[in-house]
Amino acid sequence: MSEQTGQADTASKKVNRFDSLDPSLWMTSPFTRNVEGYLAGRAIVTSVGVFTYRREDGTTQAELRLPEEVFNTDSLASMKLKPVTNDHPKEKVTSENIKRLQVGTLGSSPSSTSQERNWDGYTPREKLSDGFHVAIDMTITHKDAIEDVINGKQALSMGYDCEIETTSGVWCGVAYDCIQRNIRYNHCAIVPKARAGDNASIRLDSEDAVLENKISKPKEGCEMKKIRIDGVDCEGDDILILKFTELQKRADDAETALKTLKAAEKLLRETEADLKEQVSKMEATNDSNKDRADKAESELKKLKEDAADEKRIDELVAAKLALLDAAARSGVEVKDDMSNTDIKKAVISSVYPTAKLDGKDDVYISARFDAAVETLETHADGQSRVLAGDNYQGQSRRDSATAHKDMVDRLVRISNGLDEEGV
Repeated sequence: MSEQTGQADTASKKVNRFDSLDPSLWMTSPFTRNVEGYLAGRAIVTSVGVFTYRREDGTTQAELRLPEEVFNTDSLASMKLKPVTNDHPKEKVTSENIKRLQVGTLGSSPSSTSQERNWDGYTPREKLSDGFHVAIDMTITHKDAIEDVINGKQALSMGYDCEIETTSGVWCGVAYDCIQRNIRYNHCAIVPKARAGDNASIRLDSEDAVLENKISKPKEGCEMKKIRIDGVDCEGDDILILKFTELQKRADDAETALKTLKAAEKLLRETEADLKEQVSKMEATNDSNKDRADKAESELKKLKEDAADEKRIDELVAAKLALLDAAARSGVEVKDDMSNTDIKKAVISSVYPTAKLDGKDDVYISARFDAAVETLETHADGQSRVLAGDNYQGQSRRDSATAHKDMVDRLVRISNGLDEEGV
């Protein structure tokens, strides 16, 4: 990152930086070149959480870094002025090898616990923390390391000693196999990938690593220590026998199940809008057709109850005859494969040529058919008036129900072999 770009970035973060939940906006500052050509700034270097470490045999172990351990006063003090290295060294940084390994230096003001945070905008930056991440000032002095950072190698990872407490459990919904205690820092490495997350990086974080002295035998009654660099166990004594393989397998299975659940939740969210729209349409359709559905259900129930009733059978026969009569009077040719509904539609179309019947239900078809029959009756009555002239003695107007009944009676008599007078 150029000095000009870094300055512009710094200016953009001054506006309402305390209003953001992103710790990278108010716990850190961009790295810029100083007059000596060094890169200097403030960065997040580690955090609390459950981190997975790789053993020598290829298996993994989930280790918990608790807030009370990460923000412990002695632990934070051990971070001050520690050397910065380019990648994790294969050995602990000491006075004997620091000249060969060191490419920079940490500052003396690591972030403390979030309980000391003050949002008035006047609290010194080194006192600010979100209770999860730890930030600290840093200066990178070595030319090759500066070029690596500018070219994109910007993740940070702490090398440190810790004691392992063999206690398993679940923290914030994440299973762990053991707890890191008494964390003491040795160096900070510039690495390609950060275990502490994307926030642990140089803005222009290699995964947090545990670094311990090799031990041949633990003291009786003391917690056993391990040597770990960037999550990989270094060669140690037999006391580093693996104890948590089965527990780690269960943790891995739980992580896989959690990923599957999250994928299902994402799919559910993506389809939720479509489902709501479909439900809304279904409710609208149901409401608009409720009366018709209730009526149709009632008629269907009655039809089933009367199926064996001889009188009902006679009525069905009469209705069929009336249907055929209406078809004959409307000039409709009835074919053998036509259902009652087909005949009704044909009669309606004959009486009302412009009628649109596609997609209409049986209730609608029956209502339109009754109207067509009434029209046919009215038309026949009008013809009778014309033929009879002044001598026409019929009723001035008959209601459709009476006309319909008379027509049915007449058809029944004809079907029984009687003439118009019932002879």
